[in-house]
Amino acid sequence: MVQDSADSNDRSAGSRIAVIQKAVNAMDALLAAGDGLTPTEVADAIDTNRSTAFRLLTSLEYAGMLSRDESTGKYHLGMKLLQYGSAVRASMAIVKIAEPTLMTLRDKTRQTALLAVRENWGARCLLRLPGPEVDVVSWTTGQWLPMHVGAAPQALMSAMSDTEVERYLADNKDWSTRQGERSPDDVRDSLQEIRRRGWALNMESITKGVASLGTIVRDRHDAPLCAISVSGLQYHYTGTDLEQTAASVMAAASDISRRMQD
Repeated sequence: MVQDSADSNDRSAGSRIAVIQKAVNAMDALLAAGDGLTPTEVADAIDTNRSTAFRLLTSLEYAGMLSRDESTGKYHLGMKLLQYGSAVRASMAIVKIAEPTLMTLRDKTRQTALLAVRENWGARCLLRLPGPEVDVVSWTTGQWLPMHVGAAPQALMSAMSDTEVERYLADNKDWSTRQGERSPDDVRDSLQEIRRRGWALNMESITKGVASLGTIVRDRHDAPLCAISVSGLQYHYTGTDLEQTAASVMAAASDISRRMQD
């Protein structure tokens, strides 16, 4: 009887974990979709039947995690998730320390300023401060980008060892950018240039007419902590303007690094 009870508890715990995983998968599918999904579309995305998907979506809606558009029947991520995101960001020491410097950088360059950390084979944006001249929304807070796309992700990749870089080049299957496919050799060449000058430059690889420039923030042991970048209209990223922007971003990275050590 004791063994039967233990087996039953194990099965119950496993079932609860499976339900939680399905809920996470459903929200991931809605995040990727952007424009919402119907229960049938969610069922297809998470490989389950429609009735199970509908019950799951209804429960998540009741909890405030999702909202439903009555006119289309589609589900969207709910406003409550904004509270979670805000709380996560507020708890991160690196954001608290870097934000004043990034605000100064934004005001000086008049560009959108961003902070990102490495996450697996990519970078996740933790902080985005809209620029006074143009608000670049191609990479928003919480969004993830692969290593070979964008200035901050490429800056983070430049801090990886050659062995890690080669693993990424071997593992990655999608080399698409707005300007077309990149190749592993393209990435290797750009990494050499980034390491030589200390910053990465992205010209329209995500959004037409928009460029970005990013660099690494390091700790006292020279290990990478995060990357910062600025993003704006492409004409700011040529000639003398480019040199001034690069100098400003590099100075901001040094200031954040110093603040992290205080």
